[in-house]
Amino acid sequence: MSVLDALIVVSSNGLLGLGLFVLLLALGVALHKLNMERTYRRVAATTNGGEISGDELREEMFTRQGSNFNAGAVTAWMLLFAAFAYFYFLTPEIFSRYNYYQVPTLASGPLGFATFGIMVLLLTLVAAAFIPKELYGYYELSRNMKAAIMLTVPLLAISIVLSVQQGTIFPQVDLGSRIVAFLALFASELALLWPIYAEALGGMR
Repeated sequence: MSVLDALIVVSSNGLLGLGLFVLLLALGVALHKLNMERTYRRVAATTNGGEISGDELREEMFTRQGSNFNAGAVTAWMLLFAAFAYFYFLTPEIFSRYNYYQVPTLASGPLGFATFGIMVLLLTLVAAAFIPKELYGYYELSRNMKAAIMLTVPLLAISIVLSVQQGTIFPQVDLGSRIVAFLALFASELALLWPIYAEALGGMR
């Protein structure tokens, strides 16, 4: 099986994609917790018998990344969830029973696609606003890391546009556009979580 064939299969498998998306998020959460615990142990070992609480450590560790970066990161996480919803739940091709077309009043409306996206953004707003502050404030982000996170905004926008294109031509399928949308979605998720993974990998050396 060629790489292209593998991408076609993977991008068409809804359960696999859903599982991979959730797995990357869950792994990021688990590694973040591990990173924080490892840092706490290191700091506690240097206090010469003194005590430091987890809350005190978190307060000392927290670093403001800048308002522009924070705004961009929140936007990126909102677009990540929107791109995921557009890719997997816009047409019946991947999840035949759970998709946009199962809501006739929404699907028949002139602004149905936009309404679908706005609903997803509203549903994920709290999580998208919370995640960047909780994660990035406790890591030393290099300029390249920040640039990669900011680049996910246009990348996810491309994924959304291509997924909407799939919706407009359904039941036809443009495999090339779908693969690009899939790669943009998961590359962005990895980029957004990479500071956590990088810290965890560094701690294992």
